[in-house]
Amino acid sequence: MICVNTFAWIAKMTLKGKIAFLFMLGLLMAALPSNSYADDMVVNAEDSLEWNQKEAYYHATGNAEALQGKHEIRAESLKAFYDPQNVERTITRIIADGNVSFADENHTGRGKRLDYNAINLTYLLNGPGAVISGPDGSGTAEQTIILKRAVQMVELMKNAEIQLKDGRHLSGQEIIIYLDDADNISRITASGNVTIIQANGSSVNANEADYNRAADSALLTGNVVVKDGKTELAGGRAEVDFATGVSKMLSDKSGGRVSGRFTRLK
Repeated sequence: MICVNTFAWIAKMTLKGKIAFLFMLGLLMAALPSNSYADDMVVNAEDSLEWNQKEAYYHATGNAEALQGKHEIRAESLKAFYDPQNVERTITRIIADGNVSFADENHTGRGKRLDYNAINLTYLLNGPGAVISGPDGSGTAEQTIILKRAVQMVELMKNAEIQLKDGRHLSGQEIIIYLDDADNISRITASGNVTIIQANGSSVNANEADYNRAADSALLTGNVVVKDGKTELAGGRAEVDFATGVSKMLSDKSGGRVSGRFTRLK
């Protein structure tokens, strides 16, 4: 979602309540130029709508939703904070609680709680069981998922997993995804008990991994184990070319040795 110039509310309310609210809304819009409605955000709620002028926020409860073009946030409860010093009451932050979901042009997500910063275009989605999906696949995290639209980055924290559409699966304690201008994955870094499983069943384990999507290759460091069937390679570092299937095992800087165990020839 992007920053907005005005805020319109629509909800299932009693006639008396709706008339009172529309009256206040009319006063608000009357103070704005007529061409400022193009980027309006619309908020719907089934139970109630509250305008807290003292703390500068709008509060919607009961299947609440904030909609603006292709951007949306849905939850049991929404609080939309605005800048009281700005005559247009530009929305700067939205906090959503309970059965939360969001969507923009290329991503969707869901979790327990969402804190959206409209200034730096950041979605902070809390779990447990936080989920995000994009053009190249989906990701989950037990604790937090952060989508940073301004810098095209996604962070997944605690027991994080990514399932790519090419069948590849990656897991670790923390995963950072770097996106290109088309929202496709360009790079992935992972740390903490990292595992990469290929569509054919081969796997790589390491303490850390740095995956280059364009080259379809990865640099793995720390207790690296590459497995393909009964063939196994182990070492301190490894360079894996997923396109060619070539794995190069390297010793770490401490002088550790590289080892391999291979299927017996028949």
